Amino acid sequence: MSATEATFEAADDDEFSDAYVVEDSARRRPNWISTLAIPLLVLVVAIYLQIALAIDARVLGAIPNFALVVLVAFALRFGPAWAAAVGFVAGVLIDIAVQAPLGMSSLVLTPIGWGVGVFSQRRRRVSLAMAVVVLVVAAVICLAADIVVTTVIQSESIAWSSIAIAGTAGVMFTVLVGIIMLPMLRRLMGVPVGGAV
Repeated sequence: MSATEATFEAADDDEFSDAYVVEDSARRRPNWISTLAIPLLVLVVAIYLQIALAIDARVLGAIPNFALVVLVAFALRFGPAWAAAVGFVAGVLIDIAVQAPLGMSSLVLTPIGWGVGVFSQRRRRVSLAMAVVVLVVAAVICLAADIVVTTVIQSESIAWSSIAIAGTAGVMFTVLVGIIMLPMLRRLMGVPVGGAV
């Protein structure tokens, strides 16, 4: 019996085969217009909101990280490769918008996108509650990595008391925004409500 016949035979017996793996990876591959272009447009809007709010709407010295919420939703849906690419693009766009050293935000967002994407690949189903937990972890890691990168690249001293207050508030605001945005982003990316990511 050849390998092709074994694959079809396994598929007829309702066992796992290579045919099911191909279908699963095809399901996670983004459709250009409905699931890739719209979330990227949402990413640009999120970056704009983040920059606009940074000017006037700081509460306790912090604003929500809209770009991180979109990145986590994208990573949970499409896996590590797409998420790392989106994290890199988001970081470059943020650096250009705030006139920071180019690549500074990419150093933070690219590994976070990749890590969340790897997590989503290892789990068959990621519920909305699990997505919020992942967002909390990603927000804390993003804050810590941003402090390290800013300290190393810009050689600035750190005011730990203001970092503790603003950082905690920033993580909380990001999670609150994520609770609102994640269900909408899941729908935009083609995940049915209550469905697996």
